[in-house]
Parts: sequence; C-alpha cells; structure tokens
Amino acid sequence: MSRTEQGQLDRRRFLSRLGAGTVALVAGFDLVGRQWVAEAADSASFAAVPPLDGTLTFDPDVLAANSRDQGNIVVRRPCAVLRPGSVRDIRKMLAYCSANGIKTAPAGAHHAMFGQPLVSGGLVIEMESLHTIHSIGTDSADIDAGVLWKDLVEAAFRQGLRPASITSYLGTTVGGTLSMGGIGMMSSYRAGAQVDHARKLEVVTGDGRLLQCSGTQNADLFEAALGGLGQCGVITRATVDLVPAKQSARTYRIGYTDVAAFFRDVRILANRGEFDSLGSIPQPGTAQPLTLWATVFHDAGEVPDASYLLRGLSPAAAGAAFEDYGFLDYILLVTRMYDSFAANLGWDAKVKPWLDLFLPDDAVEDFVSSVFPSLTPEDLGPTGFGLIFPMLRSTYGRPLLRLPGSSGGPWVWLVSVLTDSAGPGPDPDFASRMTDRNYRLYQQAAAVGGTRYPHGACPFTQADWQAHYGSMWPRLVTWKNRYDPKGILTPGPGIF
Repeated sequence: MSRTEQGQLDRRRFLSRLGAGTVALVAGFDLVGRQWVAEAADSASFAAVPPLDGTLTFDPDVLAANSRDQGNIVVRRPCAVLRPGSVRDIRKMLAYCSANGIKTAPAGAHHAMFGQPLVSGGLVIEMESLHTIHSIGTDSADIDAGVLWKDLVEAAFRQGLRPASITSYLGTTVGGTLSMGGIGMMSSYRAGAQVDHARKLEVVTGDGRLLQCSGTQNADLFEAALGGLGQCGVITRATVDLVPAKQSARTYRIGYTDVAAFFRDVRILANRGEFDSLGSIPQPGTAQPLTLWATVFHDAGEVPDASYLLRGLSPAAAGAAFEDYGFLDYILLVTRMYDSFAANLGWDAKVKPWLDLFLPDDAVEDFVSSVFPSLTPEDLGPTGFGLIFPMLRSTYGRPLLRLPGSSGGPWVWLVSVLTDSAGPGPDPDFASRMTDRNYRLYQQAAAVGGTRYPHGACPFTQADWQAHYGSMWPRLVTWKNRYDPKGILTPGPGIF
C-alpha cells in the first residue's frame, strides 16, 4: 500500500470513529479551488487535515452560526469550523492553516459587534469547547480560555473570592475579553482591566507553536496577546487574579439634570475610593438624563452609612435612593438583563452598532454635553442605552489597550452609545447610518485626545489602526511578523 493510500485509509478510520455521516466533517483543503472538501483526493492540490481529538466540520448550520456576531452587521461565512477536543487540535490546525495560507479566527461567545471574530472562506475555532476550570487558589484561578466569566465568577464566589476585574456582561469567554481588554462598570474603576490581572497565558501562535508566557517568560508574546485582538496568537489557557469577595452590594442612585454637578460628584467619590463601582446609564430626553450608580460591597452585619459615603456632594445627593443585592445578584444584573432581552425581545437578532470611546478627564464633560443631548430615539433604540464611568488610568498598564495620555488627568472615562435596531433582522441602511455616526463621534473624541475600545462597530481603515496604536504600531508589526508570519490570524478587524 502506498503512503497516499495509507493516509486515505487512516483518514477514513478517523472519520468513522467520529461518527461521519451524522456531521459534515472535513477531510482536507483543495489548494487550487481554495475550499474545504469532504472527500480525500489523491492529488497534489489536496492537503489532508491532521487527525484531531475534536471535530472539523462544514455542516451548513454550524457555518451559519459562525457567520455573524452580536452586532448582526457584518456577515462572513467560514468554510469550516473547528470544535477542538484539545489544545493539540488548535496547534495542529494553526500549523496546517499557516502552511496552506488559510485565514483563521478564534471565536468565543461571538459578543463582538463588527465582525471581529469572523472570517470569510477560512477556519473559525470555537473556543467554548475548551471550558475547564483547572483550579481556584487563594488568589488566582487557572482556567481554559473557553470558560465563561459567569461560570468563573460563580465558582470563585463559592470559595469566597471573585475576579479582580469584572466586565459588565459575563456571558463572554476568558480568552475573548483578554484578547479585547476586558472592561466594565460593575467592579473595576480603580482596579484596571481584565488584561491587567492576567498572570500567565498559554498561547498558540499563528504557526502552531504552543508557548507559555508571562511578564518574565516570552514577555513580548504576553503583551501581544493581552488586548491584541487575536493578531499574534490564540489564548488557550490563563491564570487570572482573584481577590476576596464581599457577600452583599448596596447601590445608591442619584439623578442629575446638570452635567457639571454629575462629573463633580463622581470625581469626589472616585478620588475617595470608598465605593466599589461608579458609573451612569444616561437617559437622554428624560427629566434626569444622568443617573449616578454608586455601589459599595459589604458583608453581613455591615450597614453602609449613606450620610458618610455621600458627604460633600451636590444637593442632588439628598434624593439618593438605594437598593440592596446579594453580591452575585448584583454582578449578574447586566448579564440577566441581556438574557431577558434575548429570550423576550429578539435581541440576539437585532442590529447593534455599539460604540465605546475613552475620553480624557479634561475633555469628557464637553463631549458628553455635546453628544448625549443630540441623540435621537433611533440613536439608542428601544433597548439601547448609554454608559459613562471613570477608570483610574494608573491601574491600566497593557500597551495594546489604548487609552488617552496621562496629560489629560488621572481619570479616563468610558463613554458608550449602545444602539440597537427597532426590530430583529438585517437592516443595512440603519447599520450604515449608525456606523457612519460612530466614526464621526470617534473623530470628535480623537480630536480631544480620546481613543476607541475596539469592541464596537466603528469602521477603521489601516491608517486609522496605525493612528490608534500610535507609538506601539512598529512593535505590533514586529510581533505580528514573529508570531503569525503568514498573516493568517483574525482578519476581521482589518488591522493588517
């Protein structure tokens, strides 16, 4: 038997073991036709896929599910989807795709809004199949990249702990937010982003190498992976910081009609550092368009003292109301709201052209005063909303999470316009209007020293990306060439 015939036989046995016939599995890639094929061929143009622990499929339903993200703006259909049974599978397939020039993207929960985890005609790696929490220690957790933050939060809380930085929505994967940055209003205004609390990573590079990295081991890959939008490697495992968790949360709500009073009070509270969460969900066009949410975590028997915590604020604070939650109920507020929208309002199918911007402290008031009163009902939509919250700049240290410079003050502000469409289904005209609006608002922010959190839907040219990364651009190019030499990884953002 020839080597080719033996390879075909081994492949058929492999497919049989996986139950071929019930799932459309891939045998290899046609290098001439540039497409995945189900039947092995005795041809120089056929590249057989390596044996895998998981599955490689081009089942139409699986491809369709990996053609969109939560934004429902960009559609890119892959030709195959890997559901890895092990990190070995990711290594093998990245080496295979690198050798054959096949674009590849890891996908977590598809929570991005503008096609960032999508790839046309190539391979999507579904990371959620790697979802083991390996250990929870006294100050850290060792977890697979496909673990949902919700599952880690709940597991850690059972041991009296929580992640040091927690995003607002917890239905995302660990690897996904570490690749993006990981920010949120619920717990982290003085703690940095989730990328600032990664101790170690396991990363598979674009050419299939498995590397352990940290601040002292393969440090350049460590920095390239954290907030690197998947350009230099696929995070497969991480060690992240945990801190002690309180049992309860009390949230004070204060309504404002005056923008200056709102920012003055938030700065007073932020500088004191006595609250665990500060931020606002603006409601333009209402009697009190800015409402401050200020949350303090506490244990049983500890009663927060409002007169002390809210001392020295503007007269608006006299009308503060509060609500008490168990810690998990508070941390899961946004996640449960999203889940309710998805279950009852067709939210997963809505077009969501979200925009997230970082504004320097010395420019945020004028920006908010200009932008939010001008928003129309279409600019938010029936279940859309805004976000404003402070971030202590000195606690954010990863170079690829681009923040305004320190000359603008010690605080950086996230300002978001989280738009959704009136109903489910594609709406290209609406998406085009809103993404054009997003780019205009980005330009307005950039003119005063602002930057973009690249999770949302804001069309960027390569020149925009170079401006975004600024002094880090040459280093990012070096890292890309070193760790993804064939340029196959995560083409969705259009950086390279």
